[in-house]
Amino acid sequence: MADLHRVRSRADPREERPRMNLAIRSTAAAVLTLVTTACTAAQPPAKPELSTIKVGVMPTADAAPLFVAIGKGYFEQEGLEVQPVVGTGAGALIPQMEAGMVDLAQTDYVTTILAGDHGKQVKVIAETAQAGPASYALVVAKDSKIESLADLKGEKVGVNNLNSAATLSVTAMLEDAGMDAEDVKFVERPFPEMADTIAAGKLDAAWLAEPYLSSSAARGLVRAVPDVAPGRFTDLPTSGWMATDEWRSNHPATLAAFRRGLAKGLRAAADRKEVEAVLPKYTKIDAESARDVSLGAFPTVLDPQRLQRVADLMKRHGYLRGSVDVRELIAAP
Repeated sequence: MADLHRVRSRADPREERPRMNLAIRSTAAAVLTLVTTACTAAQPPAKPELSTIKVGVMPTADAAPLFVAIGKGYFEQEGLEVQPVVGTGAGALIPQMEAGMVDLAQTDYVTTILAGDHGKQVKVIAETAQAGPASYALVVAKDSKIESLADLKGEKVGVNNLNSAATLSVTAMLEDAGMDAEDVKFVERPFPEMADTIAAGKLDAAWLAEPYLSSSAARGLVRAVPDVAPGRFTDLPTSGWMATDEWRSNHPATLAAFRRGLAKGLRAAADRKEVEAVLPKYTKIDAESARDVSLGAFPTVLDPQRLQRVADLMKRHGYLRGSVDVRELIAAP
């Protein structure tokens, strides 16, 4: 009887039914979860609030990823038309952005950090470039008598904007020679005009960026100041993309679309040929000169620790009222 009872217990459908129901419910729940997850993952990004935006850019090699993205249709794929507005420098672009003349702006980080330090409601939304070993240089005329930084005392030095990455870089170089910014006179000139201005004797030296550095040297107009350490600013972040807090708040989907398109452009710009192809489109150099340009890097990830180096250098040279934590200047993804 005991054996018969054990056999009947194993086969009793009243005991098996709860287990089967539990298994069915578990399987159904798993299937529902998979279906829900798949549907969620398949949802397209939100449609941009704006179909067209204007973006301010500096006419340097740093802006190349934007033009690569435009040329390859990456923004169009995101439902966005991006119209670049080329400016002389960040000093002009940030006021244009605040006035609504452009929606976003590519600026050098010194100008951006200064804006934040002075209470302007702007944030970094994406990185675009960092310096290479020879992407910037302090130059003089080919036949200049200036042979060292010490020879610059009392001379006029061209920069694209005052209180910018250019002036900070020159100031840091002068420190190496036991000098400071008060020992020279900074004069604003657009990058495309600097080499000719030096050759005409209206500037004694200039902080020159690519693509104008290599093209001016190839034309025999300028040479680098000899005792400046090459690669002093290698890997230092040079410029990024900015937005006002109000614009970001009002256009989150447009911002997301711009970021996605730009990210594709940054990745594509890792191919030098892509950069060479777009440089003549927004700078005053030809295709042959573009092949000689010394490029920096185009990071796809905004690194706060790397950007903090810029703020720390600014504090050291008296650009800031106090310490700045750059994480407070970076917009959330």
